[in-house]
Amino acid sequence: MQKFEKKSEHAPGNWVLVVIFAIAFAWVEGAVVVYLREIYFHGSFSFPLIVKWENGKHVIDPLIRIEFIREIATITMLAAAGGLAGKDKFQKFCFFMIAFGIWDIFYYIWLYIMVGWPESVMTWDLLFYVPLPWVGPVITPILIALAMASAGALIVYYDAKGYDIHWRWYDMVVELSCGLIMIVAFCWDWRNILQLPGDIERTGIPNPFAWWLYLPVYLFSIAWFAARLRRIIISGHPENSRFLKK
Repeated sequence: MQKFEKKSEHAPGNWVLVVIFAIAFAWVEGAVVVYLREIYFHGSFSFPLIVKWENGKHVIDPLIRIEFIREIATITMLAAAGGLAGKDKFQKFCFFMIAFGIWDIFYYIWLYIMVGWPESVMTWDLLFYVPLPWVGPVITPILIALAMASAGALIVYYDAKGYDIHWRWYDMVVELSCGLIMIVAFCWDWRNILQLPGDIERTGIPNPFAWWLYLPVYLFSIAWFAARLRRIIISGHPENSRFLKK
């Protein structure tokens, strides 16, 4: 029987470098957010946000446009780190998931060290501000970050062992669709957060989070991933994993 060679000999070393980058970059992100909160919200991390409306239109500060590009640049840098570490397109995406997950987790760790925030994992946070405000308890993005980092690390690990990690196109569609639905959960209360004119009950204070939408989809995405990865693992020796493509 022909010996099955490992496809990713240097994956463990790349994993370490990606983690170091993500942890360091998380400090940069945390520092930027502290500055932005000082500029826009008087240093506060609490709700309601300071929102300005004129003639029924939301007045957007010109710096918000710069912030929007900064957020895109942040994701681009994390994706670039994954691209440099991975050996093929799928592994590059997995390293991106590792980078994103570690970065997001340490973002909150560094913020707590910098300014003592968040007070708990149930503290509400403004995740993004464009195109709509994404808000949720701190635990919600952390759970997603943990899932992303764990999934990416598991795939890289088994890939390095020689397993043929073949992800079908509809596996990606399912997982990305779950991600989009969770984004909807974060944006569900946007009218209230922006204090849309015409309703005095819109206080800008977050309502109960849309757990009914977020949690089932989150658990389903994990279950789908686990089921797919299990098929690869139970195939036995890496030589047999080719049958999973059928």
